[in-house]
Amino acid sequence: MQLRKATEKDLPTIMAIIADGIHALAQQQSPQWQNGHGPREEQFLADIRHGWTYVLEEETIVAVASIIPGIDPVYEAIDGRWLMPTDSYVSIHRFAVKSTTANKGLGKRFLASLVAQCVTDGITDIRIDTHRLNIRMQKVALACGFVCCGEVVFPIPDGKRLAYQWQN
Repeated sequence: MQLRKATEKDLPTIMAIIADGIHALAQQQSPQWQNGHGPREEQFLADIRHGWTYVLEEETIVAVASIIPGIDPVYEAIDGRWLMPTDSYVSIHRFAVKSTTANKGLGKRFLASLVAQCVTDGITDIRIDTHRLNIRMQKVALACGFVCCGEVVFPIPDGKRLAYQWQN
């Protein structure tokens, strides 16, 4: 397995994984990413151009996520409390793993690799969120050392998310 920065050539595969993720969330009865509120191609294109999107390859791309630096206004309005309230953190967004790899531990390995990349880059305040009904992502976050700190609300329908911070 190899973690690497995504390129524009990866965009069709990335969007296929996102479409797969949207379908998997719907199967779990989660409203996350539904009804046009999932990650969009133009978001990934901008993230790729900034160098923020990473993919996990195992012969082919099996997972994607973006590590976004800077203050996330949604995270600033947490109903709860961050472990380390700082103004220098990254947020992991648009995290998706190909459903055909489900139950193989790739989600945990991918998130652990993203955390390791952040630490290598000198970043230890790492945040992530997911919908309350996305049990798989909650388990992955907890298994990788994240702690639930409260709830944040994105300005979309069903925008409440559990907010996690990595505890090193």
